[in-house]
Amino acid sequence: MSGKRITVVGASELGCRFALAAQQAGFEVTLVDEHPQALKNMSFDAPYFYGSGLPASLSDETAVFDNVLGSNELMLECVENEVDVKIGVVAWGAFHNTANSIHIGVPKVGLVSREGNELVEYDHLVLATGSRDFVPSFKGWELPGVLGGKAGLKLLNAYQCFSGTKCLVLGTTTLAVDFAKAALEHGIAIAGFVEPTTEFMAGAESLEWASTQSIPVFYESVILKADGSDRVASATITPLARSNDIEIDCDTICVAIGALPNVELPAAMGCALRFAQDLPAWEPSVDGNLLTSVPNVYWLSRFTQSEDQVSKILSAIGGGKDEEVSATAGHHSANQADYIDLWVAKLVECGGTDVVLCQCETVTRGDFLDLKPPRYLGAGLRAPHSAVTGGETGPKIDQDMTKRMTRVGMGHCQGKRCRDEAAILLSQRYGVPLEDIKPGSYRFPVRPIDMSLIAAEDDDYHTREKWPHWMQEEVVAVGVAGDKR
Repeated sequence: MSGKRITVVGASELGCRFALAAQQAGFEVTLVDEHPQALKNMSFDAPYFYGSGLPASLSDETAVFDNVLGSNELMLECVENEVDVKIGVVAWGAFHNTANSIHIGVPKVGLVSREGNELVEYDHLVLATGSRDFVPSFKGWELPGVLGGKAGLKLLNAYQCFSGTKCLVLGTTTLAVDFAKAALEHGIAIAGFVEPTTEFMAGAESLEWASTQSIPVFYESVILKADGSDRVASATITPLARSNDIEIDCDTICVAIGALPNVELPAAMGCALRFAQDLPAWEPSVDGNLLTSVPNVYWLSRFTQSEDQVSKILSAIGGGKDEEVSATAGHHSANQADYIDLWVAKLVECGGTDVVLCQCETVTRGDFLDLKPPRYLGAGLRAPHSAVTGGETGPKIDQDMTKRMTRVGMGHCQGKRCRDEAAILLSQRYGVPLEDIKPGSYRFPVRPIDMSLIAAEDDDYHTREKWPHWMQEEVVAVGVAGDKR
């Protein structure tokens, strides 16, 4: 290996800044970003929760391409500085030699576009995969017009396609305010903010801005349901004091409660994960140089508390000045975990358990929490079970087990809509801390893609020569060695 090839996954601000710095330091840099996404890929709600009401104008690929590229000035700067920028390209997998796959050779990243697939060899891999929406369930959340805060911002600022005219915003976080500001700039009215506490979470300055815009804030309230037939027509919010419900006229509901790190790719690669209490979510465990447990794979994220992450990674791979480094930790606002937990608890308290949690498999909160097998099985097989298993270190829950029992997280969105809320619901029901709930596993491909695009045109020599015979050869060899006759 030359040691000079760096692949950066994610053209976020951090990803672009690192790509520019690495290129100027003399590295051969490839920058990959999945935006602009094809319309069918966006319908799987990855990486953001777009919902089912995507505008038809997204099918104009040329206009979308120009809009997305033009909206990212740092990415344009990367192009001008001869970084190999690949946009509209999905990094669906990354491969390196492990105990169970010893023939990979040079580490590779699998990249797929509308044209096909390629395996790009790298010496160093920098994961700047960004964040994703956290959207808890409520009645009607499957209606077109319900979307996440990150998705809303991306549609407004990058894709410049948005079908709503009046939006209700759930949450008063910085994300919620950023979305509201962008929506107003694009001529979309804000029907109000819904907030379960007595505080405006984004702070006094943001609250003052909302007041100057005459945007109402519904404190100590949560959404009860979204109403409509073919799309959102209104929303019903309910005060936690159980006074009269309030109906809000809107055609869009933006859920801006929080954002969590995108960890599908590092998790599927085998990077060790740690639970970040303040997010609350799992993220790669890194050393002071932001190196993960997989050799030459680095984690670059705004969720990481570390001064000048770009310089640290460049120094670690020999492209910058050596400097003192220290361990890193999550740095999101200390109350995000409590805030998300409160939202989920109050939505269940007000909306009950007969609410669809998993849209793909149509599983309710109640069926999931009771671990009832899918409804297509006979009634005798659908007795409630407990998700908790015992052990010397205390009660545990394995999310892969609950997935297999109920199919929550097993649908075509690959659990991106429901896995986080499912873990929080289990924690609240059974009293098991979130860090003791083993997260569901991720597998390649980490995005829903056309499998024909990544299929090999022909088998290699070893597969072609050995595949019809390897099982028989191993069985015969074992039989001879263990023959006692």
